[in-house]
Amino acid sequence: MSRALLDAEGSHLHSPVDDLESFFWVAVWSVFFNKDIAKGHSNGERSIRDHLVGCRKSNAMDKYSTLVCDATTSNIVQRFQAVLFDWWTKVQNRSATWSRKVLRDAPQNAGREYYLPHFHRFALEGVADVLQVLSDHWNDEIGWESWAAPKPS
Repeated sequence: MSRALLDAEGSHLHSPVDDLESFFWVAVWSVFFNKDIAKGHSNGERSIRDHLVGCRKSNAMDKYSTLVCDATTSNIVQRFQAVLFDWWTKVQNRSATWSRKVLRDAPQNAGREYYLPHFHRFALEGVADVLQVLSDHWNDEIGWESWAAPKPS
């Protein structure tokens, strides 16, 4: 779930930004609870998993963005560090833009005719953000070829 939905005490307009952030957290969870590292490797990985389990998501990303990878850090955590950090930046920017440009400027009794075009635009822009991040990191970090074992000389 998005942080806004987790923190909502009253009414909260569920937006595509919430869904995009939720998708991001599924990816983070998949990296840190991958069966190959679930037992924990580095102290940094264990700390990040603890933050995720405790729904302290911003803390988890703060730790991940400063995680110093070494021989005890799992391969998947190392490979996805830049990917997830770039994606997280886009999620935060998209959320701030939603608040600034849609919620703040909403007419007093805004309804479907106001929100629906914004919902569609933000959903599509969010998908474009994800695709851009994947494209930016495909060859070096996440593309299938980058995971292949080096060929013997």
